[in-house]
Amino acid sequence: MFAIIDTETTGGNPAKDKVMEIAIIVHDGTRVVEEFSTLINPKVPIAPFIKKLTGINDAMVKNSPTFEEVAERILEMTKGRIFVAHNVSFDYGVLRNEFRRMGVRFDRKQLCTVKFSRRVLPGCQSYSLGKLCREIGINLEGRHRAYGDAAATAELFTRLLHEDKDKVLHNMLELELTGLEEVPNLNFEIVEDLPEDTGVFTLHDKDGKVLYLGKGRNLRKRIVELLTKDLADHKYSALRSAIADISYDVTGSELVAQLIETEEVIRQQPIYNPAQRRRNYRYGVYHFTDDYGYVNLHVDAIANRSEERPLVEFTTRKSAVAVLKRMVSRNGLYSALCGFIENGESKLPDIPPVLYNNKLNRLLSKYQYNNPNFFIVGEGRSHHEQSIVWIENHRFMGIGYFEPEYIENDVDSLKEAVNRKPDTPDAHRIIRNWMGRKNQDTVIVY
Repeated sequence: MFAIIDTETTGGNPAKDKVMEIAIIVHDGTRVVEEFSTLINPKVPIAPFIKKLTGINDAMVKNSPTFEEVAERILEMTKGRIFVAHNVSFDYGVLRNEFRRMGVRFDRKQLCTVKFSRRVLPGCQSYSLGKLCREIGINLEGRHRAYGDAAATAELFTRLLHEDKDKVLHNMLELELTGLEEVPNLNFEIVEDLPEDTGVFTLHDKDGKVLYLGKGRNLRKRIVELLTKDLADHKYSALRSAIADISYDVTGSELVAQLIETEEVIRQQPIYNPAQRRRNYRYGVYHFTDDYGYVNLHVDAIANRSEERPLVEFTTRKSAVAVLKRMVSRNGLYSALCGFIENGESKLPDIPPVLYNNKLNRLLSKYQYNNPNFFIVGEGRSHHEQSIVWIENHRFMGIGYFEPEYIENDVDSLKEAVNRKPDTPDAHRIIRNWMGRKNQDTVIVY
């Protein structure tokens, strides 16, 4: 059975915007057997361009049911059915986020009629719903309205099933789990029940021993990919044969997932995570200002500088010196101020300290936080909470979760919500990289 769905939303971002109209058409593989459609009060303003596109305005949805009021009907009509939509990732993502805000897990197997159409009807000029329907003679009434688009998708789906002589649909539905038969001791139902949320996971043997630790923005997708593709090589045959169970923890935040994964790999030492095992950082690159006012860089043993945090840590002195030399050559630094003299340089640069130090500080900023004390507030495990990563005096303090309704931005309360974690070079590397990326997290400086 298939649930063909179209949603209209208050904007173009499925992660943020709300559903304002939904249509569900249940298809048994031959014909339509049930229909449902309604406007929904999103309780937020509708974007002007969406009003123009759909013709739906705030007054039209004012007295409509809220999503919470139709949620049970949506769950019932999609339960045990394949979620079908034209560009399924959008509609599925919208509904998953709506349910997530309610604290409800929504997981359905998906089928995209865009991909299905490309396979069954190759050579079409366009696979957008409107243009495709026009090209193959499907009447689309009510474009950019949920029921109109869902009805057209249902008719397209019926046409595709009729034209599907090569069993494309069967292959598309089965392809996701193809290869799991190579993991003989793992029950398929364990994989089917995995959530499509961000988190960390662990592969276990029959005795519960940890074999491998990983993370994923979509746990189910990542684990299926790992089991069916990444571990397909014969060199992983022993691991595939040993896997008997999967455990996981939803984190909501991708940053938190990275931090937990790294910490747990170091703590549990899984035999199939060799590249991520504990590294013994013994040397670091440090900086100081000399008597002439120039900032110097040099390599030293971390054991000799227990009270000072290095800019970056290394396992060997050789690797630390090699990286420092690359810093010098790539950034136009003065080697004599970095612990070694090359190319006949004099002991001091030929530019004033302030100019040299400005250039060096631009490099050092890559290895330091802009502020010594701050929180990174991100997505939580449900709509009601947010995640938190705490840095104080440039030290990683830990991670946690809190409910904004009760804590808001009170510094002491935020600190109490944090579970303390080891302050490690790996944690800082992950946090610096994360802060250098485009993300929607909030940084609270105190």
